[in-house]
Amino acid sequence: MPQNQSRRRTSGTKWIPVAVLVVVVAGAALGTYALLNDGRMPWSAETRAQAQASEDRQGKRAYPRALRSIPAFTAVTHTDLFDAKGEPLVSWLDPERAKESGILDAKEVLGRVTKAPKNSGYVFTESDFLPKGSPASPTAAIPDGMVGVQVTASQVPSLRGLKANDRFALVAAADPYAGAVAPRGTPVPADVQRLAHEQKKFGGVTRRLVEGGIVIVPMPDAKSSSKDPAFVAVPIDQHADLLSALNNGLEITVLAESRNPNATVERLPDPAPPVPIETITIQNGEKKETIVLPPSAPATIPGGAGR
Repeated sequence: MPQNQSRRRTSGTKWIPVAVLVVVVAGAALGTYALLNDGRMPWSAETRAQAQASEDRQGKRAYPRALRSIPAFTAVTHTDLFDAKGEPLVSWLDPERAKESGILDAKEVLGRVTKAPKNSGYVFTESDFLPKGSPASPTAAIPDGMVGVQVTASQVPSLRGLKANDRFALVAAADPYAGAVAPRGTPVPADVQRLAHEQKKFGGVTRRLVEGGIVIVPMPDAKSSSKDPAFVAVPIDQHADLLSALNNGLEITVLAESRNPNATVERLPDPAPPVPIETITIQNGEKKETIVLPPSAPATIPGGAGR
């Protein structure tokens, strides 16, 4: 009897080494899996979600999204699409549907110049960019037949508040309280004579300087400084009158055109043209002189070119 009991105890303990081996192997396998999957186990919710996402991406392509906000007139670079680890922010889309929607892939985005600020988290379309080959500069947005002009808040204060691509007209009038061109008895050089002529030219009537102007880079909304700039485009045949008015320090007012798609924008009526000035009178001490101005082309009222 004692010998039979000893045999039963011995046979009952033979499975222990096998069980230990199985536990060790299973632990090693799970440890290796966790190590290769950042600590995620096969039964974790995150792993199941990744498996589901992998199934959902079948037949789809990755399309880049902006990793950060990109200012207007900026060339898109790798730092706009990839983080410090080189990981992109993407959306997985069906290629045919993406093509129909005009969504671009990474190779079509890199190096392109934005025509407006691009918010982070959104995919890119052709409408986000200036034409291919455009430089990373506001000058690339100047339409054909127009030129770019930078003005400040002190020169045209009512430009503040207009947004990029807003259209406007500019009108000006000379200051009726402006003083004499030069103190009595002071010799008046030719350039001051020309200035007096321009002041009289503008002084007769409120004058339309620009029609169909476009805001390229708007003035900051906050009134931080009278030197705040705005970059605008004006018709090329109207820039001379605008520069003359700026040089004379005339008060210039912005008339914003409607952006309502149902509104009809009418051309401003033509004001009466100023009377041509043939002579100016200058007082030099006790002596008064009348100077005959050289003939010039008739003054023209800027029209609606560039609209």
